[in-house]
Amino acid sequence: MILIEARRLAIEMSITDFAGTTLWCERFMGRNGLCVHTKTTIAQKLPREYERNIKFHKYVIHLRKKLCFEIGQLGNMDEVPLMFDVPSNKTVDVKGAKTIMIKTSANEKTLYAVVLACCADGTKLPPLLIFKRKMLPKDVIPHRIYVHVHSKGWMDGEGMKLWLEKVWSKRPGGLLKKPSLLRQDIFITFLSQSSFSVILAYLTGKTA
Repeated sequence: MILIEARRLAIEMSITDFAGTTLWCERFMGRNGLCVHTKTTIAQKLPREYERNIKFHKYVIHLRKKLCFEIGQLGNMDEVPLMFDVPSNKTVDVKGAKTIMIKTSANEKTLYAVVLACCADGTKLPPLLIFKRKMLPKDVIPHRIYVHVHSKGWMDGEGMKLWLEKVWSKRPGGLLKKPSLLRQDIFITFLSQSSFSVILAYLTGKTA
């Protein structure tokens, strides 16, 4: 279309030596900041991960409608790694100092995990702390904070049972053993078959 319009203008302006080649068109577009685009839809294509999240969201909505879960019985649980100390990389020192030292507690590489959960109605459940050690700490633990230990500092079957017993089963409606739906992080794939059986029992309200 550019070439057609250019040739028409050349005739109209009595320019006889205008060839109107493809090369001229490419140079014309370059000089004027033009390029060839492919037609797009209303929005650009969404990331594949986002599309999977949308499908999972629809799947959860379908389950809730099918099995009639109360909104307060829909839970989301995640395990978050944290450090005991996060020192700043800035400090105050004299002008011209070439070596800057920052004092720390030496725990900036010591990790622990926190299991956080909430329900779809906004209820926040008590946290579970998982320390990388073999014995439980002797310190006084604040009320409604639960502690578990693991040699590598992450969730295992025993930790999952503790969380279900102390946290999930004590949620509003948990004592009534109402059927529930719990979304968990991918660490759940490392749990044993017996742990899965315990989780299923708590979710269906069939615990003793």
